[in-house]
Amino acid sequence: MAGQSTAHELAEACVAARRERHRASRMLHDEVGSLLAVAGLRLQLLQMDYPEASEPASELAAALDAAMQKIRTLMKELDPSPIARTGLQNALIDLANRYRDGFGVDVRVKYAATATAEPDIAEGMYLAAADVVGVAAFTPGVTRITIAVSGSKVPAVRISFDGNPRGVRAKLAAVALLAYYGGLHFEVATKQGTIVAIRYALRRSAGRRS
Repeated sequence: MAGQSTAHELAEACVAARRERHRASRMLHDEVGSLLAVAGLRLQLLQMDYPEASEPASELAAALDAAMQKIRTLMKELDPSPIARTGLQNALIDLANRYRDGFGVDVRVKYAATATAEPDIAEGMYLAAADVVGVAAFTPGVTRITIAVSGSKVPAVRISFDGNPRGVRAKLAAVALLAYYGGLHFEVATKQGTIVAIRYALRRSAGRRS
């Protein structure tokens, strides 16, 4: 159907845009940020070797520091996901704290995974988990959300919550599409409550599902 085709195209484009923004952020950190850091170090050495140049060197150092602050701000705007800065476990704990403190929702994290995922996969898992928690937090009757992460080879995320499961599948449809094009397997089970499983899937060939 045309509507389904458009939804898949939008999901695929959204995931591609996320990855491009992440790549740009990493380039700023690894290349531009590193060059500015080296310049700052050489400036410090110059100040030590030539004390008479201390005043103009200090002005240059202040300018470099301002440039670094702008680079950090731009990196966060390009790649708002906290995965690169804090890792999957801390990012999920911060997510739980935000919903607990901001909306009074009891969100708990149980992290038992010993495996680490590739950055792109970890970021996709975090974004999918954040979207699921966002849906769950505003689902009628939900009093507790549990995010459990396990796995000895690749982390797998399991989100469970109580409340009325009616309509939850439809609300999570867009999240499932984004997860699919992010290389993840996304499964929803509803009975008395809802359980969402997010795990790494073998990379599919390019293009939409038939």
